Amino acid sequence: MQRAVRVYADYREEQSGIPRMLEEMGVLVIRENLPMGDYIMPGDVVVERKTAEDYINSLHDGRLFEQAQRVLESYESLIIVVEGDLERAAKLRGRERQVSASLAALLLEGDVKIVPSGSPRGTALILEALARKAVETRERRAVIHKKPKLGSLREWQLYVVSSFPGVGPKMAEKILEHYGTVEAFCTSGMAELQRVVGEKRAEKIKAIMKARYGEERKGRSLLDYS
Repeated sequence: MQRAVRVYADYREEQSGIPRMLEEMGVLVIRENLPMGDYIMPGDVVVERKTAEDYINSLHDGRLFEQAQRVLESYESLIIVVEGDLERAAKLRGRERQVSASLAALLLEGDVKIVPSGSPRGTALILEALARKAVETRERRAVIHKKPKLGSLREWQLYVVSSFPGVGPKMAEKILEHYGTVEAFCTSGMAELQRVVGEKRAEKIKAIMKARYGEERKGRSLLDYS
C-alpha cells in the first residue's frame, strides 16, 4: 500500500479537475488560495501549470519570467508543466524562436524545470509522481545523511546555511553574500530575513531557530513541506 502524500493546490485549479484526479490516486489535496503557483509539492517545490497558449501569452506580456523570479525568491525550485503542443502553438503564433529562447533561459539561467503534458490527466499523473518521489527522496536523505568531508571555510558556511528548510546551494550563496557571516544570518530580524529569502522560507527558518529542543507545534507544522 502506497503511503499518503500531501499536495497543496490553488482553489482556482478546481475547474481543471486535476485536484479530484489526484485524490482518486490517493493523494491528500489541500485546497488554498496560494500566493503563487498552482501546486506546492513536498520539498518546497512549486508547480505552475500552463497550457501551450498560456505559456506563449505569459511570455508575450512579460509575466513568465516575473512569475519565475517571484517563486524562486520564496521556494526551493519551480517546475512549469506545459499542457498541449507548445511547438505547434508557437509555430501558429509565429513565435518559435522566442519560445525556444525562453525555454533555454529558464533552464540555464533560472534552473527552472519544464515538463510537457498532453492533458490534465497527464498533468495529474506527473504531479502524483513528483509528490511521491519527493517524499521518498526526503526520507532516504534523512536516513543516510552523513556529514560531508569539507575543506574550505566557504564550503562549511554554505553547508550550514543550506541545511535550513527551503535553502539549497544557490539560496545559501545568496544569503551569505547578503549577510556576510553565518552569525549575522542567524541573528537577523524577521523583516530583513523575509526580504532576503521570502516570507514562507523565513517563517520556517525562524521556527527552527526559536523552538526549544524537542518542542513540537500543535496543528499543522510549518515544516511540513521543508
